[in-house]
Amino acid sequence: MPRRQDLDVYVEFYALWAEDADEDEPGESPEPAEDELLASRDRRLCFRSGGHTHQAAFTAEVWDQEPAKAEQESWEASADAEWFCRSGEVALWSYGGTSESVVELGAPDTLWRVRAYVTGQERVRQLAQQEVPAGVERFLVQFWPA
Repeated sequence: MPRRQDLDVYVEFYALWAEDADEDEPGESPEPAEDELLASRDRRLCFRSGGHTHQAAFTAEVWDQEPAKAEQESWEASADAEWFCRSGEVALWSYGGTSESVVELGAPDTLWRVRAYVTGQERVRQLAQQEVPAGVERFLVQFWPA
């Protein structure tokens, strides 16, 4: 069974990213390509969001080995990446700053495989034009040692 953390993260300007928690300030703003859900760049995991400004549900799972892939019909998109984390803790960022919670990976100086899933992007794109929705967009991000 994985270790699991459920977090609420604030998203601004369609972007959310993860950095090693030992970084003092976020690096340059990530810009995933138009068709990318997840990109690993400059020690960051960059996630594209469907909504400009909203609160997303973010579930992180840490596995000892590669988990089975989730059923395709329940997710709008998925993507895989590799990512090195020096501290063993992950801070989640958006343009408004960092989340108060961190994802505990548990193993420092580790190269991780990462698989991300998302649902609710189309719906949050519509709703975020009129309001600041919460929990409409949901991410599942799975980590396991490479």
